[in-house]
Amino acid sequence: MSEATHDLGVKYLVDPYLNWAKAEGVPIVEGATLDLLTLETRPWARFGLNGAICHVEGRCDFLSVFLFELAPGQSSAPMRRLFEDCFYVLEGRGVSEITLSDGLRQDIAWGEGCVITTPVNANCVHRADGAARARLVSFNDLRYLMGLYRNETFLFANPSPMSARQRLAIGTPLSVDLAPMQADASLQLGDSVIGADYLRLAPGARTQAVRQMQGAHLLGLSDEGRTIARESETSEPIATPMRRGRLTGLPGMMFHQLENNGAAPATFLKVELGSRASPIFRSRRAAYGDEDVYASGRAVISAEPVTN
Repeated sequence: MSEATHDLGVKYLVDPYLNWAKAEGVPIVEGATLDLLTLETRPWARFGLNGAICHVEGRCDFLSVFLFELAPGQSSAPMRRLFEDCFYVLEGRGVSEITLSDGLRQDIAWGEGCVITTPVNANCVHRADGAARARLVSFNDLRYLMGLYRNETFLFANPSPMSARQRLAIGTPLSVDLAPMQADASLQLGDSVIGADYLRLAPGARTQAVRQMQGAHLLGLSDEGRTIARESETSEPIATPMRRGRLTGLPGMMFHQLENNGAAPATFLKVELGSRASPIFRSRRAAYGDEDVYASGRAVISAEPVTN
């Protein structure tokens, strides 16, 4: 490093997202797995509710996860943000009140087991109804965008109306109830760039061991099943038991499979950047059936059942 550069006070290896997270004043919880049903939350002034920031090991560099908690009857502060999010309702019921840039109002009713999204840069207020608390998990691309733009005001107070994107969003479903679903499904909500896949395994079933390219988050929706990770066909497998409300990461460039060694169906929500509407990566295009992409990196290995 030259003396001139040193005198300018240039900093290296700065993580704008982590710096932002530390300044928010809420718990930042880290671990290989996190139990989102019991995790401590504290007042989060920015959003007007209790919350925590959840960093699981092996998480991708594109998505962040927030846990939001609303007391019975509580409403959040108005939220307006340029990043996109996908919410899963862990507990409780309520409504999200959406106001688009052109003044159009729309309400999204939700309950336990629902997945919802809100249009980008629309004004949103979450309200808990009923006699119990509500807990929502937010999967969002703030981590990526904060690193890209490095400007909090740009992401949380951007006056751009985003009307075309918002109109596209409300032209598609903004919520889905996973409770009655009996088969795997790729969820496309609100024209969002965030992809969410509902996965359901019968007792005794297991998926193929497939290479996860960019990394993903996996949330357990039932008290059955586990995920198994391998670096290669000959490497030692790493098994992670799953249950309802447990969050884990699926590290990129490793092989992952799901198993159900229980007596009831095992269900999961897998979330990553890249959706059917906007797959972004070649590997995501291939996952949604595009056979024209090249070097997508999709790979499957033969993996024997794990006995331990």
